[in-house]
Amino acid sequence: MFFGLMLLASVAIGFASCNNSPAVDNQMITGDELIEKSALIGPITEFPALVTGEEAGILLMREEEKMARDVYTVFGTKYDLSIFDNIAASETNHYNAIGTLLTAYKLTDPSTGVAGTFSNTAIAGLYSQLVEVGSVSVVDALKTGAYIEEYDIVDLEKLVAATTNSALLQIYGNLLRGSRNHLRAFVATLKTYQVTYVPKIMSTEDFTAIISSPMETGNGKGTMNGNGNSNGKGKGKGNSGNGKGNANKGGNGQKGQGTGTGVCNNG
Repeated sequence: MFFGLMLLASVAIGFASCNNSPAVDNQMITGDELIEKSALIGPITEFPALVTGEEAGILLMREEEKMARDVYTVFGTKYDLSIFDNIAASETNHYNAIGTLLTAYKLTDPSTGVAGTFSNTAIAGLYSQLVEVGSVSVVDALKTGAYIEEYDIVDLEKLVAATTNSALLQIYGNLLRGSRNHLRAFVATLKTYQVTYVPKIMSTEDFTAIISSPMETGNGKGTMNGNGNSNGKGKGKGNSGNGKGNANKGGNGQKGQGTGTGVCNNG
């Protein structure tokens, strides 16, 4: 579960050595990469009894999703780049989805409820190091985001492979979809800075398969395209949920592109 921790020192060195990218308008990012992808789930009618190891996995993911949210919240405050705010909001959905399992199985919540603090000491250490690395520059922050999504994907895939529990598979599957979308978004945004992200945890083959495929959608309906104008105020309206649009500002007179996504109650 903590394979990523062993790589952190080398990752930090790699990030710090790559912050000389040419200046790029922070808002020159297509709307699709900035969409908040929901991790909300449809109704779960059955919660099979947990077996050995499954409780530990639930508790770990609760802390990991909080860590991701807290890191992106810090970067969202530090940098004028909406991808961090959007994905932090999506990570809150991930965090709440794991909360569904805590409630159903009457597990003690490891979350402190305080930003930047964790019951899991390994996660606490990882959080501090990732914030430090990502605070060097906006490019380093985007690379840190991609690394976090790699980290989540690898851990979630291990948990999926180790269970036949239908409730866990449904929630972990939704979280995996969201993390793959987040990874795509960070990698695409780095390209606007003329930076090619190289995976630090995943195999090249698995990484390439993800970023070469399109954004994934959830089970719910309620998405449609919005129109971005030169001020970057694209708006979308969902068919059956609360629509939320995201768009980039047009730089130097360039027309902005916007996309709206409705987030349905059933995800």
